[in-house]
Amino acid sequence: MNLPDESYAVLNGVYLRKMVTIDVLHDITAMPADEIRSVLDDLATQGMAADVGGGNWMLEQPDGVRAAIAAYDERYSDLRTSQDVLTWYERFEVLNAQFLKTLSAWQTSGSDDAALDKVLRLVDRQIKALTSFVGFVPRYQRYVDRFEAAMEKVEAGHTEWVTSLTLDSVHNVWFELHEDILTVLGRPRDVAEAEHG
Repeated sequence: MNLPDESYAVLNGVYLRKMVTIDVLHDITAMPADEIRSVLDDLATQGMAADVGGGNWMLEQPDGVRAAIAAYDERYSDLRTSQDVLTWYERFEVLNAQFLKTLSAWQTSGSDDAALDKVLRLVDRQIKALTSFVGFVPRYQRYVDRFEAAMEKVEAGHTEWVTSLTLDSVHNVWFELHEDILTVLGRPRDVAEAEHG
């Protein structure tokens, strides 16, 4: 199945977030809400996505998930043997481990400013790393944009933008990026966690 870019962007956004609203899909894709709605309706007609109420959408099991994985395979299978990509991924996993440890330290510190500064410095390093990866996966520029937008909120004193599950927070963007790169490489999360755990 060769999905148009817009359909792939929406399908992938739902795949990465598991349950998602049109507003969140707008944050993920930067597409207009009416276009997202049209794509979701089309995916629903094909049995790949479902409106589960409350403005939330999910992928249908198993067809929607299979379609998302197949789209990754079609678009990125050549990257799975690229030494440059694999090297970038290994560096990402090192940074990921540091991020998770530092984020946990911030959460248990009572929102200490010094601990938060360490979190933001790691996000800044991730942004720089992503800019070198956009040549392989151009849509990763959206992760750069989303990290920068969340960091602006945090730096303005809105610390809920660090870990909120309902906002396009630093943590949510990082989690999606991790899931995304694993799927680009065709690596199940449990295998990756065992290797880098």
